[in-house]
Amino acid sequence: MRRPDRRRSRFATTALRIAVVLLAVLLTACSSIPTSGPVSTYLADDGDRQQGPEFTFNPPGPAEGATPQEIVQGFLLAGTATQDDYKIAREFLAPSLAGEWQPVQRTLVYRNTAKVVGSPSKSEFVVQLEVEAVVDERGILQEAAEGTTESVEVNLVQVDGQWRIAQIPDGTMLSATDFRTLFDPHDLYFYDATYTYAVPDVRWFASRQGVSAAIVAALLEGPAPYLAGAVLSAFPEGTTLVRRSVPVESGEATVDLSSEVLTGTTFLRRQQMQQQLELTLAGLHTISTIKLTVDQRDVDLGGNPDPAFKAAVRNPAVGSTQIALLNDELVYYEGSRPQRPDGLPSVAAYSPRDPAMSLDQRHIALLNGQRTRMLVIGADRTLREAASGSALTAPSVDPFGWAWTAAGDGSGAVYAVDPDRDSGARVEVGAQWLTERTVKSLKISREGSRALIIADDGGETMVYVAGVVRDRQGRPKSINTPIVLKPAVPVDRGVWAAEGTVVVMAAADKADTEVTAQALGLDSSSLRMAPLAGMLGISVGNGAEDVYAQTRDSLYVRVGNSWAPQSPPVVQDRAFPG
Repeated sequence: MRRPDRRRSRFATTALRIAVVLLAVLLTACSSIPTSGPVSTYLADDGDRQQGPEFTFNPPGPAEGATPQEIVQGFLLAGTATQDDYKIAREFLAPSLAGEWQPVQRTLVYRNTAKVVGSPSKSEFVVQLEVEAVVDERGILQEAAEGTTESVEVNLVQVDGQWRIAQIPDGTMLSATDFRTLFDPHDLYFYDATYTYAVPDVRWFASRQGVSAAIVAALLEGPAPYLAGAVLSAFPEGTTLVRRSVPVESGEATVDLSSEVLTGTTFLRRQQMQQQLELTLAGLHTISTIKLTVDQRDVDLGGNPDPAFKAAVRNPAVGSTQIALLNDELVYYEGSRPQRPDGLPSVAAYSPRDPAMSLDQRHIALLNGQRTRMLVIGADRTLREAASGSALTAPSVDPFGWAWTAAGDGSGAVYAVDPDRDSGARVEVGAQWLTERTVKSLKISREGSRALIIADDGGETMVYVAGVVRDRQGRPKSINTPIVLKPAVPVDRGVWAAEGTVVVMAAADKADTEVTAQALGLDSSSLRMAPLAGMLGISVGNGAEDVYAQTRDSLYVRVGNSWAPQSPPVVQDRAFPG
């Protein structure tokens, strides 16, 4: 992924951090788990361009006297020319269709080649495709299941003696190669339930005139379905762009919104709108500042930051200290030196496994040796039993201090516990879609709004990312229906490495183990790390370069694409905060 420029919010006290995303797989949807949502069409005609190299396709228009099949084939090729609102592709359409056709409503991405099949009527054809993915007009990408095909019907008529397409569905058809050249991922940013963190929502848009307007329009439509209810937008529902453009002049982008944006809003809410736009448009290199207007009149943002305004934290770091076990007691591990923390109770009697902790080190969770109980330690340093179940997953502690685990018995039970409370401390988090799936791993993202879940589904191990719904105080309520990642290696556990990157692996006591870092929402490649024999676990700090591996007898740290052994003593079950 290209690195977006740094941008400074008008009200943030520190520069927005830049997330470094390495390589990726497509952020996909499982055919058995619906991820579709309401959609709308928008067009744009502004002059911005996104950062990075530009690729301009210039295929020919229809030739004089071209046959019907040549017209269909020419139209498919012209779908690569996004300039001037797909002007070349419209030349292949009959006048009655040329002005109505909506090229961005749907993009079919196909493998190999598109096959144009004729019929007894020389004016009717079918384009047959092996579908790899579909992108809707909101930029939401869904990867198709292996072997998915689609047939697109095309009808032609003669216009002044020349064949033209009179009927074809809205949208374009692109080869996978052309798609990766023409389209780029962009992060739309929303807020967590407390307006503390910025949460990315990856979308795909063609690199063309109007991309900034397409991005803003998608932002105003709201989050992708898997994040619905898990994230918040500062913009009131129904807010739209007044003009189908976001003009940019001398680095300043003017976002002109409908009047609903001002109805009943405070200076605080408007400042949050401004920040949300700045976060989202930071990836476009032509934009350095944002001017927010309503019906071409400047929006009054209050001059000074509202006392309640927070500079949203993007891609939160986890520091350099891990928690681990040494001789069945909790230790902190930094560099290669374990240190016994002061004031922590002994846990040796429980044959502990898989400790986790919060970033501020105030909240700790761990399992007993049988994985039937989750124990927690709160700010008072009291050890208490928090949840019980069968084959509990390694705990995860979110940024609000809640400790999470899931039952690996096929019940779909997910528990979140506040270690600082006795009464009402445990929440059974709703996740109906997990019923009859056997959860192997559950990790909460570093901003607390998403869950990485690895589960067995009918004998196949699946990797899911789902939104975490909370109340305004950060108390967990439910886990949304997810989207699905398709890793390049076998998996049974995974951890977050950054706001848009996860690292996954499958433990193998004797065989070589492969590890891959996957960024959410890029292309179908992934960063595959060097295999390591007997790898049983991993921990990841600030990015996919900061990876530690554990075997039965040794510890390793990733150096380049190799594994360097660490000096004794050998601590067990290391984990960065989260």
